[in-house]
Amino acid sequence: MCETLQLISEGRCPEFAMSLRVCVVKAIVIAFLLPALWLLCALPIQAAPLQLGSDLPYTVHEDVSGELTRDEVLPILQAGPEVNRLGAFSKGYTRSAYWLRFELPATAFVTGERWMQVRPNFLDDVRIFYRPLSSGGVWQERRAGDTQRGVIGDVDDRFALFVMPTSETGYEVLLRVVSSSAMLLQLVVWVPTEFTPQAMRATGLWSAYFGLAALSSLMALALAIVLKKRLLWSVTAMSVSYGLVACIQGYVAWIVPGIGRLLQHYLTGGLTLLSYAAVLWMAVEALGLRRRLPWVYRLVLGSSGLIVLLLSSIPLGLYGEAVGVLAVLYLPTGFLCIGIGLYLWLRDRPSFADLLLGASPLFCIAVSLFGLFSVFGWVPFREGIYVVWQIALVVNMLLVTAIAVFQVRDRRLQEVEKTQLARELRVEREARFHQRQFMGMVAHEFRTPLAVISASLENLRLLPASCDQARRYNRIGRASERLVQLTDNCLADARLDAGELLIVRKMTCLVELLASAASLVRLSDHHCWKLMMEGEVVSDVPAINAMANVDPALMRIALSNVIDNAVKYSSGGTILIELARADDGWSIAVTDSGKGVDESLMGIIFERYRQANDLDQPEQGVGLGLYVSRQILRAHSGDLRLARNTTSGCRFAFTFPDHREDCSA
Repeated sequence: MCETLQLISEGRCPEFAMSLRVCVVKAIVIAFLLPALWLLCALPIQAAPLQLGSDLPYTVHEDVSGELTRDEVLPILQAGPEVNRLGAFSKGYTRSAYWLRFELPATAFVTGERWMQVRPNFLDDVRIFYRPLSSGGVWQERRAGDTQRGVIGDVDDRFALFVMPTSETGYEVLLRVVSSSAMLLQLVVWVPTEFTPQAMRATGLWSAYFGLAALSSLMALALAIVLKKRLLWSVTAMSVSYGLVACIQGYVAWIVPGIGRLLQHYLTGGLTLLSYAAVLWMAVEALGLRRRLPWVYRLVLGSSGLIVLLLSSIPLGLYGEAVGVLAVLYLPTGFLCIGIGLYLWLRDRPSFADLLLGASPLFCIAVSLFGLFSVFGWVPFREGIYVVWQIALVVNMLLVTAIAVFQVRDRRLQEVEKTQLARELRVEREARFHQRQFMGMVAHEFRTPLAVISASLENLRLLPASCDQARRYNRIGRASERLVQLTDNCLADARLDAGELLIVRKMTCLVELLASAASLVRLSDHHCWKLMMEGEVVSDVPAINAMANVDPALMRIALSNVIDNAVKYSSGGTILIELARADDGWSIAVTDSGKGVDESLMGIIFERYRQANDLDQPEQGVGLGLYVSRQILRAHSGDLRLARNTTSGCRFAFTFPDHREDCSA
């Protein structure tokens, strides 16, 4: 099973991935259908029995000292005003004992005996006294509560169930209730023939509930172990709430005879505290606060940790005080989680799955807050709230687990895609590296035959030749010069990529360097070039003393590339080259009379292997010229930029420092 879950999480098992999607849909369907089924099963139950408060008015007296006897409190209760209200008798967490008195009329026994059910199970001690009305007969006493020893009740049931014999006069009933947990009393008087089908229906319903609870807990635990995600561990921690439900419904004492009732007594308090801590933890994990709002994440986890520490109060007999501290911690933290969740949803506009993932635990927090209000007596107790809470536990765990696994799978798929992309990028980089090495090697091998061609061409120029032969010599010269230039660019690019571009500076005459670099212009039938220095035309190159400390070979490549572009991308005219001092260095500008560079291509002209050709113009070169030129200038601590771009021509500007001190050193 673990291997299967691992395959699903890594996205390497498509058939199980499809099953996972189906499970997510089923979990969502169950989330909406389960409450409806629960309510449909529960509705017929509510009409039959007589309930304390709504059907049986009662009088109540608080015994603060807990020392009053039955006979002492009876006159007080008989003279007191009756309470008739819906819902259970609820007084929150108190150390006082409470006495209640009510009457079961003779009309309640028309069909025979009645069964009196006392709930919930976490009451410490419940003493029931009853005697026939109007006869002053002998009091009968029964006891219930999870701290009592021996058999509780006359009928084997999860709750204390007592048989009230048939009476022609009815009964006067006194109850004394003490609880270290919440003071919450629900007393229901059943017709036996109606109780049996209700008990069978409830048993079937709770069997289905705890079956789903066990399934969701095991699934969350298995996924948490395999996927090692904090969210899934927090969902697993929420399983303690199922134990609390089992205690409240009396299953622990029913399944484990003997010590089960006392065990249930302590488990109820401990699991209550753990449930509040677990729901806070799950909420912050579902909202992703560890990444999105770390300070809120630490604050909520701190509150959750303090709630767990309150477990030490149970063996000390301070559970009521611990619940007061719980309220101080949980109420502001719970409202903070709900507020932060709403804020993040409004801010980030999450997907439907993310919305469900965060909303589910927040709904549990909202229901638990209302439950906390009711047990403290701040709002009227409503049993329906606990029904909703019990259903929400299962729905929450199924939804959160399914959505969390689905999201983990998506993240794993993204990680696999990123890994694959990184691998492909690494392979591409290696291929480009080997390609440049190959180009560098080929370019190096081309230099010797190109040198032979150039030398032979110069020898041919010394011989008498016709005009037609001279034009052919010029074409051969242009072709060989372009091959030399391409070879130099490939070699420079290979050295740049390897980080081995070594600058060998020496004092160089810039005018002679420019004249050499502009030799391609002379080979063109439609172009000429003009050199200007400090605004004046240079006619006598050897007479100009413009020295700079540069690498002459690399600088010639940089200048040749830009001048060659001026020839290639203009149909004819004069290529203007301007040389001038610039602060402590030099500036060289090359201006052509072409069409300029399209604005949409301005960002790529200095990139490697990119060209700014017109759509109707065939590509020329490989797109290395401007890239290599700029890198050479930057290696000289200078730069190359497009200084002007118009429809009547471009102006490229070289700037670089002189570095004469390097030469003198």
